Amino acid sequence: MKYSIQLALAVLPALVFGAGAANAQSIADKVRERGYVSCGASQGVPGLSRPDEQGVWTGFDVDTCRAVAAAFFGDSQKAQFVPLNAAQRIPAVQTGEVDVLSRTTTWTYTRDVAVRFVAINLVDGDAILLRKELNVKSAAGLDGLTICLQGGGSLVENALDKLEIDNQVKVERVYFDSTILARDAYLGGRCDGYMSDGFAIAGQRAAVASNPDEHAIFYSSVTTEPLALAIPRGDDRWFDIVRYSFNALVWAEDRGITSQNIDEIAASTTDPETRKALGVEPGIGEPLGLDDKWIYNVIKQVGNYGEVFARNLGADSPLKAERRLNALPRDGGILFPIPFK
Repeated sequence: MKYSIQLALAVLPALVFGAGAANAQSIADKVRERGYVSCGASQGVPGLSRPDEQGVWTGFDVDTCRAVAAAFFGDSQKAQFVPLNAAQRIPAVQTGEVDVLSRTTTWTYTRDVAVRFVAINLVDGDAILLRKELNVKSAAGLDGLTICLQGGGSLVENALDKLEIDNQVKVERVYFDSTILARDAYLGGRCDGYMSDGFAIAGQRAAVASNPDEHAIFYSSVTTEPLALAIPRGDDRWFDIVRYSFNALVWAEDRGITSQNIDEIAASTTDPETRKALGVEPGIGEPLGLDDKWIYNVIKQVGNYGEVFARNLGADSPLKAERRLNALPRDGGILFPIPFK
């Protein structure tokens, strides 16, 4: 009898906790009730996430989050963006302030046990923006220079540490609360260089510098950073929705499906996977609780990965950045889709 009572008392908290967890509102329910996806963005990095003069957010990370809205609501415009600096971004996910963090955040072990990373959307490396007049040709030329950077971005600092150790150079670091302040300090002459992620550096040079040709980009070549989407922990359904919304972009490029030809392909394809993925045959939406046209909506409204990259970072953008590792394997990259089977 005593043992039975002890066992009941031990099990009771677990049952109560389980009931509470079961009754807790899911992220998907909160998003549907609210009417839009809350997306964590940068404080203004051209090509990645930045509001234009009318306050409309544009960029690669913005389109990645719009893909989630297109999948979930059937409307890519049902996404709102919260500007966050490096120190704010992980807590904003943990507290549920944002549903998806799509903001140049590197996937690491310590971060992944705090939030849940979903998919790598860009592979990047650290870079330093320097004035060409300094004529820096190698890491040795960095010795003694002053570098502006955002505090709290530990991976950038680690890359700078390694750069100094490997090349026996020493730079003076000047920290700022945001990457925008660090950039403006550099452009204002406060520092000799400005360090951040490579794509972010390319965007700042192309869109913010008064004369981009006066600035050179020095790639540190000491890091390869998997930039990834993150969500709060503990919600498998939302995890799947975000993961496969992004996967739809990559899958479409791999299949040669674009925002322009998707209707023609949907009407003519005999491939079973493509027919099901595009909602021609029923069933693709049921596992996620979404409409069967959710993948179609993502591609039609946002485009495939290649289209998103080209208009924000690549050939159709001011940055003219190369895809490098962010290309499909057949083009020399490491980007590949999960099959919709």
